[in-house]
Amino acid sequence: MTASREVGFRPDPVLVGRAAEVASLDAAVATVRAGRSVVVEVCGEAGLGKTRILRELARRAADAGLLVHPGRATQYEQGVPFGLFAEMVEAADGGPSDAARPSVPAAVRRMLTRTPAPGVALLLDDVHWADSASLELTEHLIGSPPPVPVLLAVAFRGACPPARLVNAIARLGPAATLIDLPPLDAASLEVLLVGVPRRRRDLILRASLGNPLYIQALSRLTDDELDSLARLARRHDPVDADRLAGSRRSVLAGLAAEITAQEPSVQRVAHIAAVVGDHTTIDLVGHVAGLPMPTITAAVDQLGRLGLLDADGGRLRYRHPLMRAAAYALTGAAWRFEAHTRTADYLRGRRASRQLVAHHTERSARHGDEIAVATLVDAGVAFTHEAPAQAARWLGAALRIMPDAGPGDQRRAEVTMWYARALGRSGELARSRQVLQRLRRADGPVRRRAETFSVAVARQLGDFAEAAATLGTQLRRGGLDRVEEAKLHVELAAVDAFREEPTSAVHHAQRALELLDEHRSALVAAALTLRTLATLYLGCARSAREQLAAAVVAVDATGDADLRPYVEIVSPLALVEIQLGNYADADRHLARARRILDGLGPSSASPYLLVMESLVHARAGRLTRAVRAAERARAAAERVGSTEMAAMAAAVRLRPVLWTAGPAVALVDPVPAHLDGDPSSAGTEVMGGPPRSRAWWRINRVELALARAVAGDWDGGADLLTEPATPPSRHPPVLVARDLVATVVAAGQGEHATAARVGRRAERRASAADLPYEIGLARFARAFAAYRAEDPDRATMLAERAAASFVTAGTPMEEALSRHLAGVAYLVAGRPGPGAAALDRADAGYRACGAVWAASVLAGHRAAGCPRSGHRAGGAAGTGRPAGDDALTAREREIAGLATTGLTNKEIAARLHLSPRTIESHLNRVFAKLHVHSRTAMARRLTEAAAEHGSPAGGVTDPLRRRLPPPGRYPL
Repeated sequence: MTASREVGFRPDPVLVGRAAEVASLDAAVATVRAGRSVVVEVCGEAGLGKTRILRELARRAADAGLLVHPGRATQYEQGVPFGLFAEMVEAADGGPSDAARPSVPAAVRRMLTRTPAPGVALLLDDVHWADSASLELTEHLIGSPPPVPVLLAVAFRGACPPARLVNAIARLGPAATLIDLPPLDAASLEVLLVGVPRRRRDLILRASLGNPLYIQALSRLTDDELDSLARLARRHDPVDADRLAGSRRSVLAGLAAEITAQEPSVQRVAHIAAVVGDHTTIDLVGHVAGLPMPTITAAVDQLGRLGLLDADGGRLRYRHPLMRAAAYALTGAAWRFEAHTRTADYLRGRRASRQLVAHHTERSARHGDEIAVATLVDAGVAFTHEAPAQAARWLGAALRIMPDAGPGDQRRAEVTMWYARALGRSGELARSRQVLQRLRRADGPVRRRAETFSVAVARQLGDFAEAAATLGTQLRRGGLDRVEEAKLHVELAAVDAFREEPTSAVHHAQRALELLDEHRSALVAAALTLRTLATLYLGCARSAREQLAAAVVAVDATGDADLRPYVEIVSPLALVEIQLGNYADADRHLARARRILDGLGPSSASPYLLVMESLVHARAGRLTRAVRAAERARAAAERVGSTEMAAMAAAVRLRPVLWTAGPAVALVDPVPAHLDGDPSSAGTEVMGGPPRSRAWWRINRVELALARAVAGDWDGGADLLTEPATPPSRHPPVLVARDLVATVVAAGQGEHATAARVGRRAERRASAADLPYEIGLARFARAFAAYRAEDPDRATMLAERAAASFVTAGTPMEEALSRHLAGVAYLVAGRPGPGAAALDRADAGYRACGAVWAASVLAGHRAAGCPRSGHRAGGAAGTGRPAGDDALTAREREIAGLATTGLTNKEIAARLHLSPRTIESHLNRVFAKLHVHSRTAMARRLTEAAAEHGSPAGGVTDPLRRRLPPPGRYPL
């Protein structure tokens, strides 16, 4: 039996079988109409209807008044920078000319920002094929959307998801809509295949695996052909439907057969459209094909009737990427080479965009082709900042086909220098350094630029000694004008600040200021900022505060255009502002830097700025945003290949994660700390190692020690506070933070005299520097020490004073921590009224900051401080104990108790000499018996039971025994 090609399959205007997905689209559109941004992720295998879903979303968004901007990546144009956004930017700029065109990131953000109410829909299809620059820009838009309601939709294949985009979307939580398209079922086919016999529908369903594209193609085959394909399909899982393409009898072969059955001229047009890509026009096809225009237009019309091509305003596009893949597979390598050659010639003659001309030139360039060299170099230089990975590839191709004139070839040296820059900016720091080392041995003017850029590469890799040595060599060589010398001194000041050599940093910053005049405002601002930071590192907080005022004036007086090359200086400026308590200024300067970077594309300055954003969010009590900024900083650091900045990002992430999720989560992926040796000797090969900057190495160790202390690992915390044989720090914020953890660790170890002594030293240091935040930390440390020393009255007094200091400092999370400690100490002292009031204020503070884990610990402490008696709903009859608690075995109680201290399953297993799987099984049984679903809930239930059964009489005979639950259950 042969099926008719005209009867059976009905188009899918109502999205058969996608009712739930359509409802999600409507909800997303409504969210934007309500003034909020939303991201929609559409995932599924090839042919399941991702493009159809986006078209439906476009229709509904337009009906709701949103301005719709579609974009699509393509399989064979992954080397075209910003290809995902090319058409929308071209339309917004009014043409393909490169003249006076802003960068693509700036153009996209401007296009979105200028959208009138109610908002804009940015719909990006086939993102799994997007170029790296497009992916970075999309990730940036997800994490930092423009100040207008935006519906950003991305569609990609589930088998090859863009990992960074998926992670960025996952961090949005409820602000993201996730649509995972399943195959269609038999009921859907009954609607789609109207009038088709049931047996044939079943064959189509089995052969197509429920894939709508395959259903459409298979509906044209005979029953015998369907039966053969159904047997083939049964050998693969539904998610592996793409493997059908490897069979001679596959659907793709059927799609290709539609082309091979046509006249030669139609086949030629189909092949050209597949090779040239989505920027194909009828004129371009005619030029490449060498056929008369009437023949071309007739072929295009025929391909349209076959359902293969869409023609829109002279632009041709395959309706589905699998159809294009089928046509592309019919072409040969030599034929494609010539097609790319003719395409490049055509586009070059019509002044098409650099990236398109370079894309085809790269695929058709011959050795010694000077026109190709010029094209590739021009595009590589133009995109070194916006799309450095593609730029590096183009520049590398230019070097391969460029004739080599020998050691004195200055043109080759210039191109090589740009190649090194592109490699460095794209994250290939090690390769960039190799290229730069060759250039530094060469003669000519390029050598000095290579040395200068090698300093930036060394800083990002954490090789500060190498950077300082290179800068010193340049200074000693001489022959510099005043501005060039000043730039070197500014660089040296920055390097010495990272190395925590503040005296030298102050010297170099001061020397730069002596060399500069007021016309070099950006360099003056950089020198003033670095002098201020180094002065604070010297321990002179009052002088640093005075110098900060001058630095702020200089930065604010510098225009964006002048600040752009030195935007990284905002990071140390913000760090000083944060540490001196000027959070509003830090927010303002970071927001300005973000605006500048939005127009630059990927930048090595981004990770450091995001680290500062995380710090200021944490101080202001915006914990979720602090975690998100730290994660974005680490992703940005990995993208540019900077192990050093990735380690900084991991360090600042620890504390907000500690408060929001607890030590078990914070220590899952810690930044490794070398317990001996100098930080400058640490390796940098593994992303996420310890910072090699001595200043940040100290911060890292303090944050890790704090997390260990909260987990109850007092000895581990103490080990991390052991300093190597390096010059001691004089930086007040670091010294006080270290004393805080040292006090807590000593108190936890029962060394109460040491804890009291270190706590008093911390307060003296903080008071001498006149830093309210550090004064609060010192008082909190002393309060904790008094509490552990069983002096609750003194603990309440010190905790209340700490809270007052944090109010002055404007740090709500630390204020809540102090109220929490005061409340528990009040309860232990037998003062339930003030205790309840303090805990209420702490709980409100935690919830306002998003400190979920800290709030759960407080709930347990509140329960432990409120004796109960008698039967309670949900408890075991007559016991007041949580239901199921009586049934816990001794081993289950032991494991549950260890789990509440923050130990991971692996750590518990090592301690009890069991396997992690055994620990997991025991905890699952505990969860079931207690009717809970998390460790936090389990800890709360066990704490309540302990509070109610603290003595045989059900009360607590000694109030001092009713203090904190097991060590580490306090969110320090």
